Amino acid sequence: MPIATRHRDDETPQLTPLPSLLVRRESSAATMAALQRKSEAEMARRFEAGHRAYVALWDGAPAAWGWVATRSAEIGELSSTLVIPSGERYLWNFVTSKEHRGKGIYPRLLDAIVHAESSDATRFWIAYAPENHASGSGIRKAGFVTVAELSFDSAGRPAIEGRIPDGGSAASRVFGLPVAPGPLASCWRCARAATTAVMSCSTGVCSCDYQRPEIGCAA
Repeated sequence: MPIATRHRDDETPQLTPLPSLLVRRESSAATMAALQRKSEAEMARRFEAGHRAYVALWDGAPAAWGWVATRSAEIGELSSTLVIPSGERYLWNFVTSKEHRGKGIYPRLLDAIVHAESSDATRFWIAYAPENHASGSGIRKAGFVTVAELSFDSAGRPAIEGRIPDGGSAASRVFGLPVAPGPLASCWRCARAATTAVMSCSTGVCSCDYQRPEIGCAA
């Protein structure tokens, strides 16, 4: 799972404005519950925990949305809890509705969030599933740079591997996971599934639609 960051003072990416697009911060638990098809109580708990919601409107209608963690966040698939340092943010749970995909909304939503939160935050973090190429592309277009990888070590434990100098240690500080002493599993989904006997791999290629057959299964 790639981990990417963007600093407040980084050069602003060149994103052509979209006249139909408006990004706003949303404070209504009822609105977010309707968008995410979850209970209003669950959305209220997110707000109470310090999470902030942002919605991208296309011609006035919700087209994409996501959350910003200011204190802590959970990565359920890894049973990991992030403690967000003061002055930093973790961006998570982004969704673009099907009818609005391919319009370039996602990177502009991320960019707008960085600008909105930069009054009291200097560094922004985001992680995404490696097989989600569209998400990765949007994140890069928004000026984020991959600094580390999150996967499993040889013992099946979640760990961090740096992709740039000091990237591993910086990510380890935020994600609360150790820097691996050796290479991590190539496919984090297959490695995780192998520990729970949910998914198997065959023919040396990931069976989880990883979409990168050149990488052998590490499970």
